[in-house]
Formats: sequence, C-alpha cells, structure tokens
Amino acid sequence: MERTASLNEYLASIIEGSDDAIITKNLDGIIQTWNRGAEQLFGYTAEEAKGQPIVMLIPNDRLREEDDIMARLRRGERIQHFETTRRRKDGSLVPLSLTISPVRNSQGEVIGASSIARDITAQIKAAERQQLLVAEMRHRVSNCFAVAGSLISVTAREVETSKELARVMRDRLMALSSAHRLAVADPSGTTTSPTSLEQLVNSVVKPLAAGQSVTLNIDKICVAPEALTSLAMILYEFGTNAAKYGAFSQHDGKLEVCAKRVGDRLVIEWNETCQIAPVDAENTGFGTSLCQDVARSSLGGTITREFEPTGLRAVIDLELARLEA
Repeated sequence: MERTASLNEYLASIIEGSDDAIITKNLDGIIQTWNRGAEQLFGYTAEEAKGQPIVMLIPNDRLREEDDIMARLRRGERIQHFETTRRRKDGSLVPLSLTISPVRNSQGEVIGASSIARDITAQIKAAERQQLLVAEMRHRVSNCFAVAGSLISVTAREVETSKELARVMRDRLMALSSAHRLAVADPSGTTTSPTSLEQLVNSVVKPLAAGQSVTLNIDKICVAPEALTSLAMILYEFGTNAAKYGAFSQHDGKLEVCAKRVGDRLVIEWNETCQIAPVDAENTGFGTSLCQDVARSSLGGTITREFEPTGLRAVIDLELARLEA
C-alpha cells in the first residue's frame, strides 16, 4: 500500500509540474482535475475549473468536435496530436495540439478522458514565417533575373564592344550584390559599422541606375541596425521595379529621392520621370504587398504610390524613432 501511495504521489507530482495542460473529465464532459499547466494556458485556477463543463473552453464554431471526441472515447479510441483551437478565460483563442486518451476503471470500462494540451502558437507562427520567407526568396530570385536582363539592355546602349559590355556588367552586378546584402539579414548576427541613410539609398540605387540621372537630397540620418534590413528591402523593391519597368529601363529616365525629417517622421519621396503604361494601383504584386507589410509592422509607416503617364511618385512615411540609431 505504501509503495502504491508513493507511486501515486510521484505521478501526481509529474502531472502537476508539467508545462503542458493536463485535464481529466468524466463522460458527461465535467472537469475532474486541472494541473498548473492548465492554469497557465487557459487562465482559470483549479478551483474555478473543477466541476465546470469542458465546453467552457471550446469556441462555438467547434462545439461539434466535443461530440465526436466523446463518441470516439466511449469506443475506447485514443486521439493523438489533434490540432484545434480553444478559448482562454479572457476570451482569446489559442491553437493547441491535443492528445486525448480514455480513462478506465478497474473493470476496464471507460469512465472519462485525460487530455494533454500543448500551445502551438510558436510553431504556427514559425510555419507562417517560413512560408513568407520562401515566397520572398522566390520573388527575389525572379527579381534578380529580371533586373539582370534590364541592366544588360541598358548597358548595351552605352558600350561599343562585347568586352566592354562584360566589364561594365560585371561591375554593376557586383555593386548590385553589395546592395542586395544590405537587404538580407546576416543569420550570424554579426554587427557592422553604422550605415547612413544616404549610403543605404546610394548603395541600392547606384548599381540599378546604370548611368541614368539620379538626384539624391537626403538628411543626415544613421540607420539603426534593427531597421536596416527592412528599409533596404523597401528601397531595393523600388529600385528593381525602376530597373524593370520605370526610370532605369529608359534612356531618358530620371530618379529623384528626397528624404527629410518631418516632426517625428521620416518622409522619403521617390519620384521617377519616365514614360509608363497605365497601372492599376490597387492591383499589387507580392513585392509591393511585402513592402507595405514591412513598412507597417517593422517601421511604423505607410507607402503610397501615384502613377502618371509621366512617371511614378511614391511617398514612404516612416516612424523616425524606429529608424534612427
């Protein structure tokens, strides 16, 4: 008896100390036990939860799940790694992975169920991030080929021999590579020397311009390391679009970039002078949508674009405090 009691205490200690929510309920769906992990996950204390129906955790649109779960448990089935959503005490929803096992009495009859719930919010966010990175990578690779093609076309108009074409293109592609590195975070987290806003804009624009007219009027601002990748990504997208369709794709195209402090904001005006076909501003591609998301979530800002037959005017309005080192 003492050995059995000691084993029960040991098992109870393991359950109580688990980071996972471990809950038992009877066949009527009434909560019988509620460990510390459940308190942390759902926000209810054990005193609040015990004796309450399990459906208090289930969103209205998932109530049918409980009927199916109970039917399978009565048949003695074990439900393993079932992904679903449950409701916390404060009303917020949390994605979970559930493993639900039947609880039997000494005669082998099913008298209830034991549930182990694990919060999978981090895994879901990681998967979403991975999907975004794959989509971004595909977009960037496609962009690189398109930009290289545009640079060849523009450069060919400036040179007379194939040897000269190869030399100029090599130089421009190397410069483009340097600019591209600014738009990709170093996974090692290695810090670099501070980058000024003018240096950043110039490093992105210069290799793409391919000799086209560029005017920069930029306030002295040192870009914070944590903002560098986001801002470089936005500028790189604008620059590659100019090389593919806009000012840098035409022999008489011009670009003017003006960046000024306006109160607690940094306002970047990107003005391209060129002949462009009518554009549906609402029909945004992946790159444009990505820039809008990055500007809003990482830099506290917005991006607006106006297309005219004579060119593009864009305004990148960002929160200065997030940008400045």
